[in-house]
Amino acid sequence: MFHYPIPPRPAVQKRTPPFVWGHGLFTDAELDKINAYALTLPAKQVQVGIPLAYKPNLNRSTVRHLMPNANTMWIYQKISLMVALLNSQHYKYDITGFDEPLYHVTYNAEDEDHYAWHIDKSGDSQPARKLSITFQMTDPSQYDGGNLEINAYGSIDVCPRERGKLILFPSYEVHRVTPVTRGTRSALVAWSVGPGFR
Repeated sequence: MFHYPIPPRPAVQKRTPPFVWGHGLFTDAELDKINAYALTLPAKQVQVGIPLAYKPNLNRSTVRHLMPNANTMWIYQKISLMVALLNSQHYKYDITGFDEPLYHVTYNAEDEDHYAWHIDKSGDSQPARKLSITFQMTDPSQYDGGNLEINAYGSIDVCPRERGKLILFPSYEVHRVTPVTRGTRSALVAWSVGPGFR
């Protein structure tokens, strides 16, 4: 009788979480201050893709850039620290900073503003986007719809909506913002970049 050795079970690769979140970066008064400052800045319709273009079927929203300056460095510092902490605890990606200024993005119900399924891709000549950041600026009682949803493993995860939560997720995950059907939702958005994945 021959005895065949049983092959070892393959190692199960641990899945990265579809998203993680942090809380407590800003007080309500600071959130109001950020929103008020953003509304003083020039606004434009978001352009997407490479090259950039306005594609209303994909994305309807209004964006204002919070450039790094004396008025905003405190915002950048707090968000950077939270991203570094969450990354060190969960993803451990090699990241070096943001690739663009912070976006203050507004979704309005009048046009059912939304962002269809997509991934956050860098241009070929730019550092790789590794982590996408969404900071919830609006109390969820002020709007309907506007869910940030991620489809990482064949099922849809809805991210927390609470004001003041920072949502962090890998930029290669497919995600969307569902249409806002009542009120207005605002968020700060950014992308952490670094050397290409190996």
